Amino acid sequence: MESSSRSVASSMMKVLTRSLHYKPLLPSKYPQVNVKDLELHPKKNKDRKQREPIIAQSSTETLFPSAELAKMYIEAGKPVPRRFRDRMTPERAREQFQEFQEKLESEEPHFTIGGNKVYFPQGRICLLRPNAKHTPYQAKFLVPKSMNRMDLRDYLWHIYGLRALNVTVQLQPAKWKRGPMDNGRYRGPQLKKMTVDMAEPFVWPDVDQASVERAESRRLSAMEIVDHNTAVGSDVKKPLTAHDGLYVEKVVPQKLIPHQVSRTARKEIREYKKLLGTKDNRQLLAQFLGL
Repeated sequence: MESSSRSVASSMMKVLTRSLHYKPLLPSKYPQVNVKDLELHPKKNKDRKQREPIIAQSSTETLFPSAELAKMYIEAGKPVPRRFRDRMTPERAREQFQEFQEKLESEEPHFTIGGNKVYFPQGRICLLRPNAKHTPYQAKFLVPKSMNRMDLRDYLWHIYGLRALNVTVQLQPAKWKRGPMDNGRYRGPQLKKMTVDMAEPFVWPDVDQASVERAESRRLSAMEIVDHNTAVGSDVKKPLTAHDGLYVEKVVPQKLIPHQVSRTARKEIREYKKLLGTKDNRQLLAQFLGL
């Protein structure tokens, strides 16, 4: 009985599963939706609360905005952030600004000059070409690692009369290098560069095109000489055209000697040299024995 009841139940389940089919809706039964109510590209953060901008983001048209922003925080009854708590009052800052303008007009140094007098500086200071990010009012120098901003500012003022308004430092990390004869690596020296803001612009002059072409020809000639010295195989006999043909050798005509003739001639020359060697040995032996 149990087996028959199970078979009947399984057959009924099969009938029910066969009757389950996907029946698509007719267009007349589609849900009625207005196009204006749909949002094709909904915003991800539309439910986020819109906050008012903070006081620090409010624009001020004054020369020293920190004091004005501090007053706004006090009027709103909020604590003043630390970056707006200047120890220097706006009056003192304005006095320093006026003093700086007066020194610019009178061509006097706008900073405190160092007390140590150095007549022969030993450091190497090189003016570098500016990068794409630099403006004409900026100059870049390669300086020794022992030099600081004040030293460079004093140096430029006393030697060249250049007024450095702002000095920034970039200390590049030492790069790994490898020797030409081995695979051992070592760290190269660190490079210290300083960028100076100037009161007047300076534009590098254009490089003479003839100088560029001359340097490029020298580089290509040096590479050709290196390739010629390290050549192997048939490349050894290639003519060297470096430096406008300075090392070109004269072409000497070569006689055409068949291979068989040259082989027999070499064999005869070897036998002749061997015979001469035996004659010399006999003469030495006769002299030694007194014959």
